[in-house]
Formats: sequence, structure tokens, C-alpha cells
Amino acid sequence: MNSKTKQSTSRTELRVSGMSCPNCARVITRVVNSIPGVHNVNVDLETGLTIVNWAPGAKADVNAVITAIAQAGYNAEVLPQQLAGEADEPRSSWQKNLWIGIVCTALLAIGEWILNLSDVIWFRWLSFGLGTVVLVFVGARFYRGAIAQLKRFRSNMDTLVALGSTAAFGYSVFVLFAGVGDHLYFLEAAAIITIVTVGHWIEARVSARAATALKLLMHLAPERAIRRNPDGTETEVPITHLRPGDIVVLRPGDRIPADGVVIEGHSVVDESMLTGEANPAEKLVGSQLFAGTINLSGRLVQRVVSAGENTALANIIAAVKRAQTSHANIQRLADQVSNVFVPFVVLVAIGAWIWWALLPVHAHAVHEWLAAFLWHASVPESPLAAAFVCAAAVLIVACPCAMGLATPAAIMAAANAAATRGILIRDGVALEKAGQITTVIFDKTGTLTEGKPTVVEIWFPSGVQKIVSTMDGTKTSKWDFDPSGVDRKALELAASLARYSAHPISKAIAQLGKGRFEFNDVQEIPGAGG
Repeated sequence: MNSKTKQSTSRTELRVSGMSCPNCARVITRVVNSIPGVHNVNVDLETGLTIVNWAPGAKADVNAVITAIAQAGYNAEVLPQQLAGEADEPRSSWQKNLWIGIVCTALLAIGEWILNLSDVIWFRWLSFGLGTVVLVFVGARFYRGAIAQLKRFRSNMDTLVALGSTAAFGYSVFVLFAGVGDHLYFLEAAAIITIVTVGHWIEARVSARAATALKLLMHLAPERAIRRNPDGTETEVPITHLRPGDIVVLRPGDRIPADGVVIEGHSVVDESMLTGEANPAEKLVGSQLFAGTINLSGRLVQRVVSAGENTALANIIAAVKRAQTSHANIQRLADQVSNVFVPFVVLVAIGAWIWWALLPVHAHAVHEWLAAFLWHASVPESPLAAAFVCAAAVLIVACPCAMGLATPAAIMAAANAAATRGILIRDGVALEKAGQITTVIFDKTGTLTEGKPTVVEIWFPSGVQKIVSTMDGTKTSKWDFDPSGVDRKALELAASLARYSAHPISKAIAQLGKGRFEFNDVQEIPGAGG
């Protein structure tokens, strides 16, 4: 047993508010991991649940965690003990915001681009109403994030979204209420927020799918276990109540709830989730047991050595989480660029506004010169209007935070795909280096199986039947003799009898027949096979 799994690891659960995108979750992960004593941290964007695991023997400095999160522009509070371990339902949904944004933006686009109603009075006021709905309801998350960052003299991608949409919306409101006949940009203001919301919705779906691997791993451990009390009685308890030294009774077919050793009984255990081996491991008194594996045949009594987050299964889950949130070298470069990207874009937007507002003739001349090489775009005649439009255009172009999102989404999706196939990736750097691998050497052929045996040949007194798997997964039989009714009956008898066993080989044999024979008082004797 790894010594690390025997040490107790404390943890702190917090609820963090103010996050609007996966990049926010990565910022919190980075700042909390930098605190001395923190072993690792897991942040759930949708629920805000943040779990900080402290290194063995380290002091849990919760105040330092809350302060670091606050300095990063977010709010955190420690969950009460009675709520620890319980994740809330997602507090907000990108999908709801997405539908509001799409409907309003589509109505604006149809009226302006298809029906040419941009100069009609009633449609101008309708545009104001639809644009307001998008900014107030869909854009609220971006504005809250931008304001939270501004209070701490910081900026992020929410700042660009808020500035770009506000510039277009604010100018349009001024033109509408002043009675000026200039073009309104309510469509552009709504489109900014809607398009960025689409991007966040897509990544939220990627993140949700990436969590599938973790959910599958978490479901390997049972929810309850049978604990033997000091007086010899047995009680069914949640596995969260198990502690090292507890005695657990395992029946055939039970999943093992914690790491430990066998103190009574004899059985075989399916450990394929750990080893990849299809053949079950025989377990005698003194043998090690691991959480998540399956007791197949006999009755076992186990003494718990490690429970909860100290088991081998918990370490695997933690490894998958670290891989999904880790940074590859290319992502570290993207994070560094993102840190200076927002201030740079804001400065460029301010420069564009000053240029078009104070030097409109020169700006128009450069615009016409570039149009000959690119394309011609109409610019408002009013210098003030042109300044607002061009400054907003700079912010709009820079709004999608692809630099900060594309690489993490790829790492998360890759870690999920690998975990579902039994491959654990240590971190993003290892995944990045995997692209340079040309040769893979495996220690034994058993590692490359599907984890369960299948019958490929059956020997009869008259000859051999071979079972061949086709490319589409179906199986066909090839006989080198003419089977008799006795042969077929013997095969059906073996398949029917195998149905009563949980052994992997028995399950494979049971697939050969339809189980037409019934047996009473079946007793399975572990370890007595030929």
C-alpha cells in the first residue's frame, strides 16, 4: 500500500461567486494552488463549489485562501459543515441566456437586414427595447464580472464584453433620444453579448462532457457498506462513515468500499479497473483490497486501511481532475498573453476613438486607402459617431476569449476521452508531449484486452467449435464437425450452470446458451477449478 494513502488529508469546501467563464475557474485554481500547504484544488464553475485539499501535516490556512480569491476579484465563503460535500444545482444556466439572446438578436437582424426597417420609427424603439433586454438579462453575468474586477483595479475578458456592448448601446441611446437620424447599433450591442454567450455555452457543454469520466470513476465506489460492530452485529452505513480499523463484510457481487486487507474468507476479486487484467485476482487472508473493485464469488471480511479520499480510487479521481485543470506549455503562454491582452485592447480602442474624433479627415483618408486593398465599409459622417463605432469595433473583435479557452477545452476533452478508455494522463504537459510519441511499449498482452474474457473455442468429443468475432461486433460459429444433439445439450447445460456464478469466465460461458435449464441449491466453491 502506498504510504501516501495512509495519511489523513484535510480539506476545505467553499462557495465562490463572481465566476462567469471557465477562465475564471482556472484563475481561482492557480491562485489557490500558490498558497503554501495546498495539495490541490478543484473548482466547479456552475455550482461555485471549490474544494481545497491540504497536504498531509500542513496547516489549513482558510483565511489565506479567501484572501487570495478576493484579490483575484471573486468572493468566497466557507460552506457550513452540514452542507459540506453537497453540490448545489447550477445557479445559472448559459442555455437560458442563450435563448434570450438568440431570439432578440434574430428579431433585430431580420428587421434590419431583411425587412430594411432600420429607419422606421417604431422599429428603432423596438430595437431599443430588445437591446435593453439582452444587455440587462443576458449581459448581467459579464457586467457583474467586469465590475468585480474593476473594484480591484483589474480586468478580464468580461471587461471587453461589457465595454464593447456598452459603447454600441450607449451611442445608440444617445442618437435615439436626441432625435438624430444616424444609424443605431442596438443589433451590434446585442450580437456582441449573444455571440460570446454562445461560446461560453459551447465550452460549458465541453466541460460537462469532460466531467463524465469523473462521474464514472466516482460511481465505482458503493454508496453504502456493511460494517461489523464490536459486539458482532452488522450495520449498513454510508461509506463516508468508514474509518481506518473498521471491519467490513463483503458479500459476493459487492463493490469494495475502501482500501484494506482480508482478515477472513476466500474469494476472487475483479481488479480490472485498476490493473486492466481480465482475470480476477484470488484473495486470501492478508491480501490487499482496493476500493471500487468487485468481490466476485466468496464472502470476505475486510479491515479498512484507507477510506474516503485516501483510497487508491480517490487518488485516480484526483489525478483525472488535475489532468483536466492542468496547464500545458502552450496554455501557459496563452495565459501570459491574456494577462496583458485586455489592457492592450482597451488602449487601442481609446486610441481609435481619439483618432476618429479629433483627426477625422486623416482617419477617413487612411480608411479609404486601406479599403482599396481590403473591402469598403461605410463609416458614419459624424466624427463623434465614427469614433464610437470604431472604438466599439476594436472591442467587439477582441471580445471572444479564444486564447484563454481553446487550449483548456482541448485538454479537458482529451483527459475525458482518455479516462473513459482507462488511460490516466498526469497533466497537460504530459498530454502535450504525447503528440511526439512514435512508439509505445506495453509490458504484457493482458493490458490490451477489453477487460473481460470471451469464449473463442469449444472442445467436444467429436471436434472443435470456433467462435469468430466479425468487424461489426457480431459472432459467428465455425464447426469442423457435425454437432449432435448431445453436444448441443451439453453446451446448453454448461451455459445454464454458469449463470449462477459471478466469475468473469463463468459469465463468458453463460453467453453461449439461453439458460434453458434451472438448478436448485447451487453452491460455488472458490479456487476449486481445474
